[in-house]
Amino acid sequence: MNEQTSFGLISTVEVPFAIQAMGSCWAKKGLLVANYVFTDAEDPTAFELVYTLIDEEGGKREIVESEGILPTLFLNPLATNFVAVVGDKDESESRQILPVFKRNIGEQFTFDKDLAGRFVGCTKASTIFYEVDIWKESKQDIMTCLAFHENDILGCKQITVPMPKGNKVCVQNGEIHLITEVESGWLHRQINESGQEIRSRVLDFDFPFVHEALSLSFDKKSYLLCEENGEIGLVEIDEEGNCLYAELYNLGDEFFGTWHPQHLNEETSAVQFTTEHGNGWLVVRHDSLVELVYNKNKSGYKNLLSQEVLNLDTNDLAVSSISPISDTKIGIVFHPRKPRKEKYQKVYVLQHGI
Repeated sequence: MNEQTSFGLISTVEVPFAIQAMGSCWAKKGLLVANYVFTDAEDPTAFELVYTLIDEEGGKREIVESEGILPTLFLNPLATNFVAVVGDKDESESRQILPVFKRNIGEQFTFDKDLAGRFVGCTKASTIFYEVDIWKESKQDIMTCLAFHENDILGCKQITVPMPKGNKVCVQNGEIHLITEVESGWLHRQINESGQEIRSRVLDFDFPFVHEALSLSFDKKSYLLCEENGEIGLVEIDEEGNCLYAELYNLGDEFFGTWHPQHLNEETSAVQFTTEHGNGWLVVRHDSLVELVYNKNKSGYKNLLSQEVLNLDTNDLAVSSISPISDTKIGIVFHPRKPRKEKYQKVYVLQHGI
């Protein structure tokens, strides 16, 4: 079912028994969504991994995955959709990495480790994943690099990133940048696919709590998303390393968590967030907040800048994932909030213009 709203087109994916949202990703012909679709109301282990491609008119194309479960959707440097899955009958739990749509392109690749962390972007020849272990002070960050030649995977390597740990990562324009707090300020590094440092600088600035690096560069301005006690702000860093902080909006509610920024274009990023009272997303372009949408106390997703409200058939929803669709549009996947053992039957997909 499709419905046109003031926020954009909403497509509902509904199943007879239960569905579980498992991620989304940009695709050349729309938004690619992965879900577990349960096939037996009495058996919680009976399910299929189903990919749904939703085009700009809400048309749907479905593909059932036959090679495994626990999907990690990502793009290669040619912007081809790939997925890593774990064989559900393979006791060694090796991961197969496969193209989503055309299984005949490239060679099948098996990787005997997990793809550590989140998909954070691509360099000219590699897909990059990054993981921070927040529970162990001594454990260094891990970066996984999948090297490609066209649609063939040449190899996969995991790199232990030199200390300090706890980096925010930004992969843009083929470069990998890290930033984290150190005793003397904030250490900004550019590294290559082998984890070797190319450039570094220490920024002498007392930032509020940094949630995400929206952009990082040594050659042009960089932007960090901050928030403390509900005050959302932005740090602008110029090419010389001078830093300037500005408040964007006082939400009043502290962020519990944020997700890695989704880049619509070089100037615009969307970030998903949660608080004690709800969840939502914000969009920053250059140094300006252009959108802040918040579902507080199950009252619907309200754009706090325009006062528009998105109401669905239930407002007790959570944002499952956000992915870019184009330079000016994001795809947002919602699912009903339920206790862990309860299932839901619907997933909502919004195509939202910025």
